[in-house]
Amino acid sequence: NSEEDETHSEMIERIVHDFDNRNVYVAHSSLEVLKGCKSFLGDDAPILSQGLRKCILSSQSSNNNYDDTTSSSPSSSSVTLFLPEWADNVHPSEENDGEMDPWLNVAREEEFLELVSARIVVESSMV
Repeated sequence: NSEEDETHSEMIERIVHDFDNRNVYVAHSSLEVLKGCKSFLGDDAPILSQGLRKCILSSQSSNNNYDDTTSSSPSSSSVTLFLPEWADNVHPSEENDGEMDPWLNVAREEEFLELVSARIVVESSMV
């Protein structure tokens, strides 16, 4: 089964593109997995929005060849990558690497929970 051979980065890519036209937050405790996600996020540095580094992906995709764009049009998704500093397997040197990487956000647990909780409330009130 090809899904069994799928890496974490490939699985994240598939999930991100399944949620087209959405803001997607990815938290993973492996710096290497998050760095692997950069391959489908494009070469352009992410935008800084509300204190977070996020990548804008175009929804014009076909057969896992995803185009990226820096414009935030209605037909795009944003992806924000988080390295959780509260995870037991995240070493302080990885936190430093994450802080220096323009594609990554290092987040405290409280910050991440607040961000995700706020999004859930906003989404549910729009229904």
